[in-house]
Amino acid sequence: MILDDLGLLRGDGSNGHIEDTEAGVVDATDRAAVTGQIVLDIKKTGKNGIPVVVITDTEEAGDRDFQVTIEADDDLNFGTAEVVATFPEFAPDDTESKLMVRRIHTDKRYIRSVITRTTTGTDGWVDALIFVGHQLMNQDA
Repeated sequence: MILDDLGLLRGDGSNGHIEDTEAGVVDATDRAAVTGQIVLDIKKTGKNGIPVVVITDTEEAGDRDFQVTIEADDDLNFGTAEVVATFPEFAPDDTESKLMVRRIHTDKRYIRSVITRTTTGTDGWVDALIFVGHQLMNQDA
């Protein structure tokens, strides 16, 4: 699997740890310094769609759960964003890293990642890498 910055929706930034909700960014030219998030200009996905990959790494116990969604919009400000993919929840106390793939279909121009904390827990963090893959099908491993 080839990975470069061109298809990276969320990287490490200066703090790759996810400890709370990360709202989607609205910048397609400069990565968010802390999270490494950026908006990708995909034009549209075409009939075959494109795969979006989430890889999580957890090495700390905790009681926070998180969920990644992918939003699409024709407006870079995401004023009327639609959710085009939802990934299963993951938590700091998951004992193994996770690889999750969702193939998205949209005629919208831009996509971004949004990470939502789904519990009120106070402990734990997760690292996640989110990117557009190549020739992958839906899977959770």
